Amino acid sequence: MWRDLKKYLLIILLALFLCVPNSQLASAARSDPLLPTADIILDVGHGGIDSGTMVGKYEEKDMNLAIAKKTYKSLVKKGYRVIINRTEDYALSDDNTWSYGSRHRKDLAQRSGLANTIKPSMMLSLHINWSKKSNTRGPLVIYQNQSDSILLASLLQDALNQVYGTEELPVLGKKYHVLKYTKCPSVIVELGFLSNKSDRKLLNESHHQAKLAKAITQAVEQYFAMTQSK
Repeated sequence: MWRDLKKYLLIILLALFLCVPNSQLASAARSDPLLPTADIILDVGHGGIDSGTMVGKYEEKDMNLAIAKKTYKSLVKKGYRVIINRTEDYALSDDNTWSYGSRHRKDLAQRSGLANTIKPSMMLSLHINWSKKSNTRGPLVIYQNQSDSILLASLLQDALNQVYGTEELPVLGKKYHVLKYTKCPSVIVELGFLSNKSDRKLLNESHHQAKLAKAITQAVEQYFAMTQSK
């Protein structure tokens, strides 16, 4: 059902681009009663043919989805309107019939296109990191070069640092498509390192996944409390 909804949304998006002047796109999307509204979009990294980073039997796409589902439930319980862009193991590029280029390009365009159509207050793109150095561990949040994204990243980084006992700082991401082309405040949340034995074990545990979901939810609550009067 959700895959059908996404396809419908993208048909609407394509129609808007073809039929409406660019200056009218924002107001048209906001006034369309058939479009869902959301405070948050959870962008679940990778999926389907795209496993993301892999170590042995562990695949990033599966951990991203497990943590995203727990985060979705946690945020909904707090009363937020949340959209999760995949709930199963498939590539989002499969739904993209409106853009051109490689499968990877279509996948990325699908993610930013959905966010730019729905216009949430934020998008959280969930991923698992990898490093050549096996001792590198812990969370890392990557932000857009705009104030709300920086604030969101700082709050998320602090909350996740407390889970891992680390003191990492968020970093600017200039090259990432979902940050460059998504208009709402967006961040990439690297939830740990699959290349690190300790992180890998934790990331595969339901209890740790729940702790990460709780930390993300707390940071989101702080963000809205600090920005709702803007």
